[in-house]
Amino acid sequence: MDQETLWTLLGKKLNKEATPEELRQLDILLAQPWADAYTIQVLEALWQQNPDQPPRFISHKLQEKWDRLENKLETDNHPTDSFQSPEDKADSSAQIRNIWSGSTRLSIAAACLVFGLLSFFCWRSFTGDSMGKTYQIAAPLGGISKIILPDGSKVWLNAGSEIFYGTNYGNKYREIRLTGEAFFDVVKDSEHPFIVNTTTMQIKVLGTAFNVRSYANDNASETSLIRGRIELTPVANPDHKIILKPSEKLTIPNKIVHSSNVNNTLITLSSLHHEQNDSLPSEAQWLENKLVFDDEYFDDVAKKMERWYGVSISFKNEELKQKKFSGKFTKESLATALDALKATSNFNFLIDNDKVVIY
Repeated sequence: MDQETLWTLLGKKLNKEATPEELRQLDILLAQPWADAYTIQVLEALWQQNPDQPPRFISHKLQEKWDRLENKLETDNHPTDSFQSPEDKADSSAQIRNIWSGSTRLSIAAACLVFGLLSFFCWRSFTGDSMGKTYQIAAPLGGISKIILPDGSKVWLNAGSEIFYGTNYGNKYREIRLTGEAFFDVVKDSEHPFIVNTTTMQIKVLGTAFNVRSYANDNASETSLIRGRIELTPVANPDHKIILKPSEKLTIPNKIVHSSNVNNTLITLSSLHHEQNDSLPSEAQWLENKLVFDDEYFDDVAKKMERWYGVSISFKNEELKQKKFSGKFTKESLATALDALKATSNFNFLIDNDKVVIY
């Protein structure tokens, strides 16, 4: 009943029909634990979008669970939805100054400010696909953004990533489209399956936690299951359903390989990389502001570094792309990170503002 009252009072406020007493009552309801998942800006935008359909407010118990998880991922006093691990907080501003030029720093700072203030509603809308009117939410290069979806499910977007969802979200399905990388913790709702679409796979869940990486310029896309159970369907082979169990990862090349043995050549099932002292597997440690790669080709490592540091990297020697590296970086500058890689292999690099040449 309180949630219905909140929705009614919010409508009166936006229509300038609320009395002073009703405005005070609205403030009291907004302070309730179950309403903490949404800022007033989010609720007002949701009401403008569909005044007859209030969001599914998440319970106080579920909010407490997320608070415990976020304590591992965010600093307690960080003012925005973009976050860094505690060990990076002291050096973050100096690190950004070392990496980006002035104009780039200003654009990234502006993008982070927008996400900090508007979070859920930093989007543009368009029409023309099965989702109807579609909303777009993007994370800036060099930053991480957190979004709360209308059902209370939470999404972290890695640098340079975008999600799209339609006005029909939650009617029959909770369906989104992803480009880039995101970590999902999905509120369980058996009547409304949660579906993630990428260019290479469709992922269907009821309630779980998982990571998806599907950047357009990467050589492969992958899904890593942290908790629960998910069903994956490769776009290239829609009749082939794959069930992932916790600590499993599925990898699909982004470029289609034509082969009579397509299932074996396109799909790789493996275990997550999880060190004993790490709270998260390496596939999801970007959530803790760590750049991690395990025995990966230099070409793939370079793409991660481009998004991480907000630069472009080119190779003068194509053979260098096939070198393999393992590493983990947190607050290291771009030059320091490249020096560390260089110490284990034979290559040189040149940094010119936001452009890097490997030779």
